[in-house]
Amino acid sequence: MSCLSPETKPDWKAYALGELNPENRAQAEAHAAACSACGEELAALRLTLDVMSTLREEEIPRRIAFVSDKVFQPRWYQRIFNPTFASACVIAAAILAHGLIRPVNADLQVQAQVNAAVAKAIVQLDERRADAEASYKSMYDQYAQMYVQTTGLERR
Repeated sequence: MSCLSPETKPDWKAYALGELNPENRAQAEAHAAACSACGEELAALRLTLDVMSTLREEEIPRRIAFVSDKVFQPRWYQRIFNPTFASACVIAAAILAHGLIRPVNADLQVQAQVNAAVAKAIVQLDERRADAEASYKSMYDQYAQMYVQTTGLERR
């Protein structure tokens, strides 16, 4: 027998588990005695079955618990001692205290400075726009005069 083709190779799992009929069993035993590779495969399979037979049998669980089950969720009082929740509470308290303790006058002074800076920027932008408009108007007038001089035609 040739072990290279899967059709001629015996089913060693069925042989080891005792599921082959007597005729196929005799053929598989003869093949295992003749072929060293199949003999090693059969020995490894028997070793695996022997090791598995030494394990104790356990009862299958009736229900598998999921992470989303309420059994695994901590109680409300257990969450307080959780480091993440406790640090979030400390940060929230610090923000609240900062908002309550901070002086109101400082806010008004900062707001006044911001308003003054914005007003100054607006005035500067208006001045730049006016200068640009005057510059564009003078250039337009120069080009209009040059047009009249070169063509001799008046603009409409």
